[in-house]
Amino acid sequence: MTLAETQALFQEVLTSSVPVAPERIDACFAGTPDLPAVERVAIYADMYRWRLVEALRETFPNLVRFLGDETFAGLAGDYLRRHPSEHHDVGQVGRHLAAFLREFPDPERPDLADLAELEWARQEVFFAPPAEPVGSAVLAGLDAEAISRTGLVLSPALQVLVLAHAATPLWRRLEDGEPPDPPSPDPGPVAVWRSGFDVFHAALPHDEAAALEAARSGDSLATICAAFDDREDPATAAHGALSSWLDEGWIVSVGPGPPVSSSDREC
Repeated sequence: MTLAETQALFQEVLTSSVPVAPERIDACFAGTPDLPAVERVAIYADMYRWRLVEALRETFPNLVRFLGDETFAGLAGDYLRRHPSEHHDVGQVGRHLAAFLREFPDPERPDLADLAELEWARQEVFFAPPAEPVGSAVLAGLDAEAISRTGLVLSPALQVLVLAHAATPLWRRLEDGEPPDPPSPDPGPVAVWRSGFDVFHAALPHDEAAALEAARSGDSLATICAAFDDREDPATAAHGALSSWLDEGWIVSVGPGPPVSSSDREC
């Protein structure tokens, strides 16, 4: 057996959800009377699986707090059998956990998938590449024509989630060591961002989330501001949102937007 074949078999033993036939292991790996090859390889396989479970614990600490160590370990085992690690970065192993929890929801706690999505977003934001935010004066003095031609580039360390339940208060209570409230259906957007080495999240109004999506899509400032048209004072609402984005460091560049269209409106 070649080195490449040996490595492939060892990887199969570590990652496959289907047990590898003992005779295949015996034909490739050496054992002793006290510790046969199958048992020796199983030690490595168990160590590998527990390292993945530990990586999941580190990524989803509040889900662990909610479920408890034993229940979380069982959940992690079920998840890893369906979604084995496929990335050289062990920190990526949890990227399907929220979807897994939606596919197999707990009928008593349907909000756990949203909690997992929030915790995964916090991890992604923490490791997002750095980008220097622009100063607060960058939008000052733009006239109507400039507003229709200017777009925004948002920080890579910013995400907007749309969750089905109120996951942010659940996260806070678990973070503070308090008992969780019952699940609360509360569909709404949540911003997750990094400032320095700290990660934050906060609920957003729907129109502000739509404005951020317009910015992310490369729309002009006029279109971004139009997301607030249903407010009592759209101009004030748009100005307040943009000022907040600048203060939080969400805007990292200002530049040409899309071609001017008849639907563009002034902030």
